[in-house]
Amino acid sequence: MKNLNTVLHYFGIVLIAFAFLQALPLIISATYTETVTFPVRIYAIPAGISAIAGILLVGVFKAYPLVEGTAMAVGALGWFGLSLIGAVPYWLALKITYLDALFETVSGFTTTGTTLFVGIDGLPHSILFWRAFTQWIGGLGIFTLFLLVALRSGISHYMLRTESHKAVSKRFSPGLFSSLRILWMIYGTLTIACGLLLWWEGMSPFDAIVHAFTTVSTGGFSSHDLSIAYFQRPGYHYMAIEYTVILFMFLGGTSFLVHWNIMRRRFASLLNNMELRLWIALIVGATLLVAFGGAMNAGLGERLRESLFQVVSIATTTGFATKDIAGSLFGPIAKQVFLILMFVGGCVGSTAGGVKVLRIGLLGKLVWHQLRIVSRPSNEVVPFISDGEVVGEPEVYRTAAIFFSWTAIVVVGSLITGLLSGFTPLESLSGTVSALGNIGPSYIDPAAYVNITAGLKVFYIMAMIAGRLELLPLFLIFSRRVWR
Repeated sequence: MKNLNTVLHYFGIVLIAFAFLQALPLIISATYTETVTFPVRIYAIPAGISAIAGILLVGVFKAYPLVEGTAMAVGALGWFGLSLIGAVPYWLALKITYLDALFETVSGFTTTGTTLFVGIDGLPHSILFWRAFTQWIGGLGIFTLFLLVALRSGISHYMLRTESHKAVSKRFSPGLFSSLRILWMIYGTLTIACGLLLWWEGMSPFDAIVHAFTTVSTGGFSSHDLSIAYFQRPGYHYMAIEYTVILFMFLGGTSFLVHWNIMRRRFASLLNNMELRLWIALIVGATLLVAFGGAMNAGLGERLRESLFQVVSIATTTGFATKDIAGSLFGPIAKQVFLILMFVGGCVGSTAGGVKVLRIGLLGKLVWHQLRIVSRPSNEVVPFISDGEVVGEPEVYRTAAIFFSWTAIVVVGSLITGLLSGFTPLESLSGTVSALGNIGPSYIDPAAYVNITAGLKVFYIMAMIAGRLELLPLFLIFSRRVWR
């Protein structure tokens, strides 16, 4: 039971830190004088629960040194625990079922962006802020925010690996503290720059903050039912807003190590970056296929802009929309391209979801590597090289395991979705890929999605968390050995 005590102790530390974040919407509520009709208890209760539960866990359970498996269990448990508490404001304020509140919270923390809410424009500002803030917190992974608390334990590098696709595979600097500081500096700078540009382009300060949070985090929650299309009206520089969102979605879906190398003017390293080359080629190729493979009758410039927006939104798993990807505007080729983009996702070390471009590239290189092996003498050693470095077997095995697990869950999940709903095979497939890839949009009609069964909601909640954790940590919490 030593491992269980340790996991609960560190989970308690995270709960204490989360209590302060849970109370932040009170500032927004007071700013917009919502406290008259919108009681303080809506945010004070979950903040108090988080603080008290955290203090009790830290006081009762003693911490022992963590190993990688139990550190991953802390990460997986944290996503469930914080989602359970983070759902309370929705449940108390909007008079919805707790399951719906939990679904919305998990969709926020995992930056999926799928919503069960209707009438978003009429929601209180503090609720809209909390929705956006959950995505911003989740953008780099909840635990990267709390790693500083665990630095003294010496197990921070293990906790970092619970979300290996959010933290860079190569550290920015030798020290973990320094690496995290750089990571959050880049994330914060991108958020501020995005917010200021959107404000300058006509958004209100509140809308600019909300959309900056959910653009850079590649989450996709909006403060309006029409998403980015809401700003296609007088008073807004719509085209500038659209291009700004495209830019920062792309930056959010690009590895933060690339941003750091650009800041340090290490341009040579970018030329040899396989993932970056594939990422840009994917965006460009997909945009051209969508623009010229659909039914759009617009001019060339508008056609390319609208196609680029949808492609970047799907590829980065943000999920903002200006057009309905399931509508007649996009032809069969375009819809197949969108489905492929949903599966692949963004870059490793970014805020995006999906399988990741790097893993697809590594698996492609693995095929070529095997061809080289069989064409050479049996006694010749043929190293597996990517970006000029030898890739070790553990990384290859991990990549293959994640890809296989991803594919298996998509297949099984599509069957479960079809069993628990009346959706078509394509709708069932896209719904599962959307949840597991933390994307949001799918080929399921939004009106039908709001009315999915409780069983399907639970499955999608599990899929969203599994996708955000890269599958393996979630599997670990069901292993008896981890808790001994």
